[in-house]
Amino acid sequence: MITLPEKLSSMTPYDPCEDIYQIKLDANESFFSLPEDLRDAIAASIDTIDFNRYPDPAVTDLRRLAGREFRIAPGNIVVGNGSDELISLIMNTFAPRGGKVMVLSPDFSMYQFYAEVAELEVVNMFKDGEFMLTEEDVIKRAQAEKPDILIFSNPCNPAGQGFTHAETIRICNALEDTLVVVDEAYMDFWDQSILDVSTALENVLVMKTLSKAFGCAALRCGFVIGYADLTDQLNKTRSPYNINSITQMAACIVLEDTSWKKEQCAEIVARKNELEQACTELEKQCGVFTVLPTHTNFVVLRTEKCSEIFEELKKHSICVRCFPKYDMLRITTGSEEENAALLEALKEICAAMQ
Repeated sequence: MITLPEKLSSMTPYDPCEDIYQIKLDANESFFSLPEDLRDAIAASIDTIDFNRYPDPAVTDLRRLAGREFRIAPGNIVVGNGSDELISLIMNTFAPRGGKVMVLSPDFSMYQFYAEVAELEVVNMFKDGEFMLTEEDVIKRAQAEKPDILIFSNPCNPAGQGFTHAETIRICNALEDTLVVVDEAYMDFWDQSILDVSTALENVLVMKTLSKAFGCAALRCGFVIGYADLTDQLNKTRSPYNINSITQMAACIVLEDTSWKKEQCAEIVARKNELEQACTELEKQCGVFTVLPTHTNFVVLRTEKCSEIFEELKKHSICVRCFPKYDMLRITTGSEEENAALLEALKEICAAMQ
């Protein structure tokens, strides 16, 4: 029998919800699917694919259209099979064996996961009770730890807070010897992106995705944008055919005309704000949880009863995300009807707890 690497014994795999619920508010997905005309265009284009041929290894058309959308030269863009592949790629490309990665906890769990797969030391900098850190705190800790990579989501998943444009730039400039990776998966719901300076900063990579505001989680398509020398290095270690032909085709159709996305994104933010306000009113009535404001498409509730509420919501066929370690429920905004059903269930559950 082979001897398994010691690192596997302490790893906890990502645990997505696989059960079927009438209302699914756990994965930060958009409650919109693609507009019908885009779905029709994708369906019609399937017949144009040569299924016996490998996909375009350079992802040329998709990088061109992504560059137009993000206002970035295609040469500064690397496309990944979802952000997960890109996170793993970054860890294995830019940190030496036994190197150090710094994360800001709580944050997206896959940062630490892929760092550990790459056998890197992980430094956790824990946020305060409101899930906040100042840029000065981060800079001071990073300067002391001297990590090879600092990675964080902005705004943050799962806590919903974020650094402003100016604060993020101060972090990047202060840590010129550290690769700073800023995951902007939720930045479409805020206005503090650093894309405008991303290709000029020699130690910065910015991550983007089609999974959230674009409503294309099924495509598994993510992007890394940054200084040309950095993206060139990523392309050295990227698999040559990592983006399949169907994803390339569909993503190109999605990005060909994105005029629909602005209105759709505004609707998502409006529904989130309404849900957040309704939860704040319920907080005053029941006192069971505290609402933390977010810059994302989800609402955060702090409560020691998070696991109990989570299980009770499942009885109503409503799935949200529970983080018992942080006494937190993360609730993705749904449609107006889905949010109404969630709130009715929450009122009933909280009333029973009083």
